[in-house]
Amino acid sequence: MSQQIRMDSDILLQHASRVQQLASDAAEAASAIQSVNLGGGAFGVLCAWIVPPVGMVSGAVSQHISGAEGVLERTGQELRGVVADFDTFEETVIQVTKHLEGGLG
Repeated sequence: MSQQIRMDSDILLQHASRVQQLASDAAEAASAIQSVNLGGGAFGVLCAWIVPPVGMVSGAVSQHISGAEGVLERTGQELRGVVADFDTFEETVIQVTKHLEGGLG
């Protein structure tokens, strides 16, 4: 069994970009839901009762999609931060190793 931790920065950055694209898609969906405006006559007299519940549900759905958008955006940012942290750590390890090798002659 391997004891290595292997991280491919490029793959993780691609994933972060995909996650942030999903956040953008969620923002577009929330905007589309918010633009829906049903009037009392949208379904005729017999179905006019459905307009208020649909309005409430669409408002709740919009809030949840907006919340998901925020989570996705932050996730993408954090993934990019992980890449930066690992790259910094790896560079530090390389520099320390070179320094130690130089001291050994």
